[in-house]
Amino acid sequence: MRKNYFAIFFAMVTFLTYSQRNANQTLDFDSKVQDLIIVPFNGIAAISDNTTMHGYNPEDGKTLWSVPIPKTSATSMGANLATDALANGLTPNSLLGLNAKANGADFSVIPDTPFLQKFFDNRLYVINSFNGDMIFEPKESNVFFFQAEYLFDEDALLIRGMEQKKLIIAKYDIKSKEYIWKTTVSEKFGSVLTKLTAIIGKNPTAGKDEMVYTKDKVFLLAKGKFYALDKKTGKLLWNAEDEDTDYNSFFSSLDGQNVLLTQAVGLFKGKEILDLRNANDGIPIWKDPIKTKFLVLFEDWQDKMLLAHYKGFNFYDYKTGEKVWKKDPKGKGIKSVIPIDKDFLYVYDDEMMLLDKEGQKKWKKDVKICDDEEDPIFFLEKTNNGKILYVTATYANLVDYTTGKKLWKGNLKLNEKRPTFAKFNDKTGDFVIYNDEELYKFNENSTEKPKPYAKLKLKNEKLITSMELFGDNVSITGQSEVVGVDNSGNVTFHNKYVQPGELGRRLGKSALMLGRFAAAAATTTVTTSVTYRDANGNTVTQTSGPQAVFGERAKAIGEAGYMGGTFSQQFVQDRYHALQETDKYAIIFAKGDNGERLLIKVNKQTGKEVDKIIVESTKPVYDYDTVSEDLYYSKGNKVMIFKAE
Repeated sequence: MRKNYFAIFFAMVTFLTYSQRNANQTLDFDSKVQDLIIVPFNGIAAISDNTTMHGYNPEDGKTLWSVPIPKTSATSMGANLATDALANGLTPNSLLGLNAKANGADFSVIPDTPFLQKFFDNRLYVINSFNGDMIFEPKESNVFFFQAEYLFDEDALLIRGMEQKKLIIAKYDIKSKEYIWKTTVSEKFGSVLTKLTAIIGKNPTAGKDEMVYTKDKVFLLAKGKFYALDKKTGKLLWNAEDEDTDYNSFFSSLDGQNVLLTQAVGLFKGKEILDLRNANDGIPIWKDPIKTKFLVLFEDWQDKMLLAHYKGFNFYDYKTGEKVWKKDPKGKGIKSVIPIDKDFLYVYDDEMMLLDKEGQKKWKKDVKICDDEEDPIFFLEKTNNGKILYVTATYANLVDYTTGKKLWKGNLKLNEKRPTFAKFNDKTGDFVIYNDEELYKFNENSTEKPKPYAKLKLKNEKLITSMELFGDNVSITGQSEVVGVDNSGNVTFHNKYVQPGELGRRLGKSALMLGRFAAAAATTTVTTSVTYRDANGNTVTQTSGPQAVFGERAKAIGEAGYMGGTFSQQFVQDRYHALQETDKYAIIFAKGDNGERLLIKVNKQTGKEVDKIIVESTKPVYDYDTVSEDLYYSKGNKVMIFKAE
């Protein structure tokens, strides 16, 4: 589920006679609706008009709460606007950095929580969507807070802000509404922002922001600079904010004792420097950092880390920084290392090999998976029945996990010059590949190379956005069409769309921790992944911190006392599971026969246009709940709710 502009495509219609279904329910407000969002955690719709915020519960069709929008006094507002941050033209939108298309004026959800962030008069407020309580509101007029994150293990918030040119991090106790600590982590952060602004214009979101916490530490990467704090006291342990060095990511060990910093260097930032540091004091563990093309995999094994990058792949002892294996496995140009049980599927150049945890080969020979070492990988996983399925730009095949032997007589040859999509149903073992306007279908138990069972003529295959597998058909959705193909290869529907005009589009900002997206559309050939294990290689599940499973997070929210009434942990858990199921509908912004702008809800399985709603502007305020399948659209001072039929 995503806010406002979920699955909204620059697309529109040359289609049939239009008729609009009446809304199932219409909510009236005193003034024009400015913003609305469906909170993924509980399904509550938060709505803001000119003067008031409201919470609507779709379970009983009633408004749960209404609270006045906070008003800032002229004095404090003037002081706030006088800070260097705002005086330089920086706004919540430009400071967040987590989402370059985020808009500070809109609701946004703190991930995996019922809590909303919203700015009023450029001041940050955090709202509990269950009851409308302000769990954080700024007290200081001279501090510009711009980001909050929830500490599930403490029922507290970590908040970032600026005071003049200083970067501030604070831990805030929600129950007492008091700061536990507030620390200045950088005296010159404003200068960093000013420098960024001068380089890239007034959009200092190019520097990635990321904050992670462990049991005893807080790590922050902000606009290329790195900071480590003691989580209990707020003491700044060390920083890496050298003026000439910008870091692009970091990876911490599970116990928070070690941190790996990555730095993009060279012309066009085409290489990376990997620098392992002691997280307590920032002292380098390696005498010389690793210089490589890119990082592929970081795994924490408690006493050591597994590190794969373009030039090598090995374990490194945390204390000494020395390699554990005597030599790296054969091969350069490493694209991917995929942990499978206690083994590693190791992809380099145009081949792959299965290694055990000692770095020894488990197959007699390497398996060639593509023609060119630069070919992207669209799918590479172990199936339920112990096979390895790979789909690259040039080939697809099944491989026996134990022997490394290809199971089909010859690879399925694909056209590397055309887009490829691959989707796997891990419940049934069925797999579908789209390439060169052809569909291939097979099961994980297949022993014969598949032949195309459907030939399509798409309007624009480069604009495909998703492919879904249903029991009786396959559906392909793009920015200009929705197509259905039955199991016999017949095209059962093909809805074509044309664009009505420029759409002011905002990326979604609300999302639960969802499972992997199996429909592969490779945009890069390398993805860095992170896993935590014990010293024997058994996967460790975190129960606090950013890697926590959703169930533990929901439990923490419940134990903190935020759920009540009709909302239970089971209700929240059911929503989470539903959000991971196949998305059945597409929401398309379209043009009707008479030039009217429409929001169209299309059933991907049948092609039926369930709803067509006339909208007044190119920036419609709406949201769609993928669990209930209800569509909310605001028009003037009304919110119309079109419930699933």
